[in-house]
Amino acid sequence: MFNVLTKPIFRLSVAILVNENILRVSPVLCKDIKNRGFARWSSRKPSKVFTPDVISSGGFDTEEFFKSEYTESSESEQEIVKKQLNNFNKEKQLIETGKTSADLKYTVLQENDLTFSKLMTQAGNRKLRMKNNLMMLEGKRLNIDAIKTGLIPKKIFFTRKTLLEDIKLPQSLKTSLYKIHYKTVALWSKLESPPGIIGFYDLVKEDHISTNNTIPVRVICDNVRDPGNLGSIIRVAAGVGCTQVLLLKGCTDPWDPKVLRAAAGGHFHIPIKMDMIWSQHKEFLNPSDVVCLADSNTARETPIAARIPQHLYFDVKLKTSQSIAIVVGGETEGLSIDAFKLASKYNGLRLHIPLSNSIESLNSGCALSVVLFEIKRQLLTLERANTLKDNATPEEELKTGEYRI
Repeated sequence: MFNVLTKPIFRLSVAILVNENILRVSPVLCKDIKNRGFARWSSRKPSKVFTPDVISSGGFDTEEFFKSEYTESSESEQEIVKKQLNNFNKEKQLIETGKTSADLKYTVLQENDLTFSKLMTQAGNRKLRMKNNLMMLEGKRLNIDAIKTGLIPKKIFFTRKTLLEDIKLPQSLKTSLYKIHYKTVALWSKLESPPGIIGFYDLVKEDHISTNNTIPVRVICDNVRDPGNLGSIIRVAAGVGCTQVLLLKGCTDPWDPKVLRAAAGGHFHIPIKMDMIWSQHKEFLNPSDVVCLADSNTARETPIAARIPQHLYFDVKLKTSQSIAIVVGGETEGLSIDAFKLASKYNGLRLHIPLSNSIESLNSGCALSVVLFEIKRQLLTLERANTLKDNATPEEELKTGEYRI
């Protein structure tokens, strides 16, 4: 009988059916059974540790805890709890940044708090994003650039206090600051190595963007559906100094977190209009404008494409009085027929970039950068030539011969 009781199968059956406390009485039956030390199906994550300078989202005060738990206190337990709740409510009503990093006050969110997850859900969905006028910026660089341009963050979440200090929030800026666990950020972030700081802002409005130092060039995106390509287009257009980026229906959402990350702050420096349709061309183009198609296909056989002349991108000579619209298509879909129809109405040209080594095409952002910087080079050259012509010495007049006016 003793041998039967000591068999592993029998001991396992007893461990399942009998309470663990009863099994402790019999060393023979439970000598191989180890106490788990945690409840079944629960996670063995360590508990959060709150420092005295941090306010818990549950209103928990570590100093009062240790006083009441390990030292004698003259206050009653009810009075301590009441004081904790009052302090927490005051801090929750207004969390404002101080003058120095040591004065920064923030709330520590518990793992079951839904504040961060709700905002990430809204920022990740296009309809919810537009409905709530919400933009999510991940990383120090994007948040610093946004604040420099005058954007005010609604909420900032961070995993380490040093990340918050690096942003250097203005003293007068009031925003809600939250410290969360890195695992929570990693769960929602689509980056392999999340930077650990995320800010939420209102979408950038056109009147918040400076229009100084721009060139008379608009960028029209046709079927650009890759977030990385669209982000590169916005970044290049802002870097060159274009006046506007127009997105026709079918393009990806410019406020998608992937596009914001690829644009590297370009959204803060150039107006962007989305969901445009071809019939609205009179709203953003003048009759004298020139529409240039970034088209790498030199063997188009459609009749409408054949009517539009094609040139190497550096052979086209521009005038300072001209306003130009560059139409760039998606890497997979390319330019639509509507783009060629638009070009035929506005003195259209097809710009070709010669490539070597059997490379068929460049991605949209790279091709656009080649064309835009050539246009800017010509415009700056014309401007410089006009300046030399108006205020030139005899020696400087000789240099104007190299410019085509």
